[in-house]
Amino acid sequence: MRMLTFMVGAMLVVGCGDAAKPAKSADDARDTRTSTAVAQQKQTDESLREADHTPQAVTNMLGLDAQIVRLCNLHFDVAPTEEGAPRFDTDESALSNEDTQILAQVATCLTSGPLAGRDVKLVGRADSRGTNEYNMVLGEHRASTVGQFLMKQGVQSPHINETSRGELDARGTDETSMREDRRVDIMLGS
Repeated sequence: MRMLTFMVGAMLVVGCGDAAKPAKSADDARDTRTSTAVAQQKQTDESLREADHTPQAVTNMLGLDAQIVRLCNLHFDVAPTEEGAPRFDTDESALSNEDTQILAQVATCLTSGPLAGRDVKLVGRADSRGTNEYNMVLGEHRASTVGQFLMKQGVQSPHINETSRGELDARGTDETSMREDRRVDIMLGS
């Protein structure tokens, strides 16, 4: 009888071992998804801290932070180059079709992609021709044009910081090199 009692007790303990394991609940699944999202955001944040924020020439008119290109996995018809800079025509601030296609990809990344909710800084630039005041205003117009396009694509205005450097960093001395000074750089904000 003692042996039978011992065996029944042992079977109950062994049987309860499996029953003691809780079933995975919806909360557990949500916690797992949250942990995964936190880990992915941490990886993105670490990549940004180590980032090279050098603008690359992407199109005629846009310069994108190298980290934006990499983290957003942007696709271009023409590969970006690190030579020179994106360019506007003299006295122009209108976007080309190519620019709007790239900016649409940037906007998607900033609204629902790896950089969702991140701030961007738009820096409008001009060549050295014209007065300082004129070039500052022209740089503002260029940055504003890019900012307005991003907002139309869903990027919230508090995440967009527009500024102008005008001709302050211009290095061009002839038409070819001055063209490199006429641009909008898009960089990750802090």
